[in-house]
Amino acid sequence: MLILHLSDIHFRKDEIGTVQDPNYHLRHELVRDVVRQCGQLGAPDAIVVSGDIAFAGDPDEYTYATNWLSSLCEACGCPMASVFVVPGNHDVVRSSADHNLVQLVHDRIKHADNPSAEIARQMRDPEACRLLYRSLDNYNQFALQFFCDLLPPERTRAMRDLKLNDGSTLRLWGLNTSFVSSSRDQERDLFVDPASMQILREDGVVNVVVAHHHLSWIRQARVLEDHLNDVANLQIFGHVHTNRVDMNRDYIRLTASAAQPDLQESGWEPGYNLIELAVEGGPDRRILNIRAHVRVWQSAPGGFHAKMDRASSVFEHAISLESWRPAPSQTAFSAVLPTLVAGPVAMPIEEGDAMNTLRDLGLRFYKLSFSKKSEIAGRLDLLEEEDMRLPDHERFRRVFIRAHERGRLEALAEAVSSAEQG
Repeated sequence: MLILHLSDIHFRKDEIGTVQDPNYHLRHELVRDVVRQCGQLGAPDAIVVSGDIAFAGDPDEYTYATNWLSSLCEACGCPMASVFVVPGNHDVVRSSADHNLVQLVHDRIKHADNPSAEIARQMRDPEACRLLYRSLDNYNQFALQFFCDLLPPERTRAMRDLKLNDGSTLRLWGLNTSFVSSSRDQERDLFVDPASMQILREDGVVNVVVAHHHLSWIRQARVLEDHLNDVANLQIFGHVHTNRVDMNRDYIRLTASAAQPDLQESGWEPGYNLIELAVEGGPDRRILNIRAHVRVWQSAPGGFHAKMDRASSVFEHAISLESWRPAPSQTAFSAVLPTLVAGPVAMPIEEGDAMNTLRDLGLRFYKLSFSKKSEIAGRLDLLEEEDMRLPDHERFRRVFIRAHERGRLEALAEAVSSAEQG
């Protein structure tokens, strides 16, 4: 299993696609280095982006990000459907988050004696939920193509299952640390919702938690850290733009450099991570071996190089796992997750070929214009009147849900193909 981990790409609308883009050369060198490393390690099984895909949450920034990620996937030999994303503070539209009504909800949470209980109370209020997540609408439109979009109160974290080499499951959990983010952000003034404290340990499952904000930015840091250290063998963060590798008995915690930090930033050090995972040993002596390749930019002469762990170019860690043996009837992707959700009701879809087909169709559907998406949804009768009150990304997610429920995925695929040609 190989994970390519990027964070803090920060695509800026006034720079992207112009000859004045100060990071064009850096991105080009990053892709070249990824290709060289993957030539030795193999193609990534997942590309994880731990937030700050955009700089200001602008739709044009996400369009550019989609095209760049597509080029990266093609270059390193993995499908675009392998991308898994979480939101960061730069994925928040500040003008929306700074609105008076939104700030009132933020203040209720920040000044509560028990912020977690207050967040749970606000999540039970449909209007408060909408205010908390409205600033992430553009991000969610982007994330929908990877089925990583979020909608409170039931879908405030993204999940995906991958298969490890012994047939057990690697489960990605993407947390949202940005729902109380705005221009007023301060360290220790951001939060996770109660769902982030409900990550489960299961037999034959290795949990990987992905979040944008490092624990140092989270008000409930101590409680969250204790929970993650119990349940997640691999923890991935971004935001602080400084790479760190913390290895403990039961986990390894990686904090990423920014793929594109500001050139004027103190301690400017672009970077990314490649993470190898493999389970070794028999059913009763299972060991999770993790090899983290931390790649950092060196100037004069320029290029990406390995961050050294003393004399080694790889950070290696071995974690003992609980005993597990697959049931005779267990398939490669046996876990069923609520990957697609309509309101409080989950539509379980098993990981495997069917889910890969859905993700591929989602990527193609995303690229269509809003008018073409709406025309297809209407013509195939895949929208209901109740959907009109929902954000655009959720309405179009329900197109996939109903197409699956009504046996119309083939018709949806044909409609998308026709729209692509037209």
